Formats: sequence, structure tokens, C-alpha cells
Amino acid sequence: MNNEKQEMSIITLVEKQKRGKHRYNIFLNEEYAFSVHEDILIKHRLIKGEYVNPQEIESITLDEEQNSAYIKAVRIIGRRTHSTSELKRKLKEQGYELPIIEWVCERLAQQKYLNDEEFAKMWTDNRIISQRKGRNLVRQELQQKGIDKELVKNAMETINPEDEYTGAMKLAQTKWKQTSGKTFERKRKTAAFLMRRGYTGVVVSKVLGQLSSESSEEEFEISDDSFDY
Repeated sequence: MNNEKQEMSIITLVEKQKRGKHRYNIFLNEEYAFSVHEDILIKHRLIKGEYVNPQEIESITLDEEQNSAYIKAVRIIGRRTHSTSELKRKLKEQGYELPIIEWVCERLAQQKYLNDEEFAKMWTDNRIISQRKGRNLVRQELQQKGIDKELVKNAMETINPEDEYTGAMKLAQTKWKQTSGKTFERKRKTAAFLMRRGYTGVVVSKVLGQLSSESSEEEFEISDDSFDY
């Protein structure tokens, strides 16, 4: 019993931080011990005059670390949607340990704030339609973000071929107009450009076939008009 009393510490001061919003400094036995978020303060009833033992302090510290990491994660995904792997990497860079990071990601997944399947679909739609990138490049980007292979495959299957073709055609038309030289040279440079954007050989061939046809018709019209009857 005496050993237990010796291990107990008394909270002698709870001080609100001047700069830290919703944060409090906890003093044990007249000395600064640690700081906590307001939520942790309330959860553990950290008020002046209360006693805490080492086990309770350990529990408080763990809750504080989890809460801190959770708040940081919410801010990160609040700026833009992240994959699980991306979020884990950023939390690790912030100095959080793996068990804390895993706890945070699990909680966010349960709350529907973290979903790699939805992330992959949203990322794919944005890249194909808005940014006019081909599936090969989009697949590579998803893999770099740590998305599971099966989820990447599923995301690729949701791509509308017409959307992909439309994006490739708009890019190719601009590139074609900016490229000088004979038709062969224009086709070569436009094809290389589209391939770098991640479009498949099938899409590139289809687009170039259409552009070549349109170019030939234009050349014919120009040649026909040049005759002086």
C-alpha cells in the first residue's frame, strides 16, 4: 500500500496554453509533466488535486499521441484525398510510430474517410477526363501511391474508352497543329507525345488514323482550290 502511495502523483496545476489552441499543460507534484489536448483532459478527468499513477500516465500519453496523430491526419486528408499508403508515409514523416499510424488509419477507414477503392476510382476519373492522361500513366501513378494491385485493376476497368479517346484526340489535335514537317514526321512526334501521356498503342493508332485522314482531306482541298480554271 505504501509503495502504491509513493508511485501516485498529484496534479498540482492545470494550465491552459497561451498559443496552443485547446491544449493544456499538466503539472505533477509542482513540476511540469506533459501537455494534452482538451479532449484528453476531459476524458481522463485531469483536474487539480486528482492523483494519477504511472499506468494512468502511460494511458494518458498513448491517448494523447493517438489524438495528435488523428488530428494531423484529418488535416492532411482535408486538403485533398489521400491513399492509405500516402497518409501513412506523411504521418511517419511527422514522427509518429507505426502502431499509432495503424490505429489512426483504421479509425479513419471505419469512419469512411479513408477508402483506397474510392480513391483509385476518383483519381482515375480525374486523370482520364480532367487531365487527359492515358491508362498506362494512371496505372503507374496509382501503383506509386501504394494502391493494391487488384484495386488498380478494378479502377482500370471502370475507364470509359470514349472518355479516354476524346482526351487523347484533343491533345493530339493540339500537338498536330504545333508540329511542322511531312505527315510521317507529324505522326511520329504526335504518337511519341501521346505515349508519354500514358495512352495505349491501340488508342494512339486510332487517333493518328483519324488525324491522318483529316489532314489528307485538308491537303486535298487546298490542292484543289489552287487550280486556276
